[in-house]
Amino acid sequence: MSRLAYYTDFVAIPVLALLLVAVGGASFAGIALGLAAWTLAEYVIHRCLFHRLPVFRDAHDLHHARPCARTGVTSWHSLAIFGALFLVLSAGILAGVALGYLAYITAHHAVHHWRIGPGHPLYGLKMRHAMHHHGVEANFGVVTTFWDRVFRTYQARR
Repeated sequence: MSRLAYYTDFVAIPVLALLLVAVGGASFAGIALGLAAWTLAEYVIHRCLFHRLPVFRDAHDLHHARPCARTGVTSWHSLAIFGALFLVLSAGILAGVALGYLAYITAHHAVHHWRIGPGHPLYGLKMRHAMHHHGVEANFGVVTTFWDRVFRTYQARR
């Protein structure tokens, strides 16, 4: 994947969220609901789509094989999805989903591309995600462990 296709979301998604708040009239309650909805969507997308459906699983397996490569959903696809969601979600909920997605892509990028050692605030997240990459069919949530705990797919670091 090109650098542009990989990194565009890191600019476009915050701009989208800001526009939804500034122009769309997003409410705090809507944003909070959207953030919560994103955490569940992140878990379901990762566990069910990326690990079970062949069309997505094959592409996701490339990420597991080459975790530092620029793989994943291109910015063009994610922006198209946000465009479609704009038709059915309020500005607040969509802003919350966008902010949740931004947290996800940032955290996921960080655990694969930043030097994160013991004592770093993201170290636990990095180790939990590393377990997932090394054959443990658990820890599907990247930003939070909440849904892994609810659905009993959480596995503590060894």
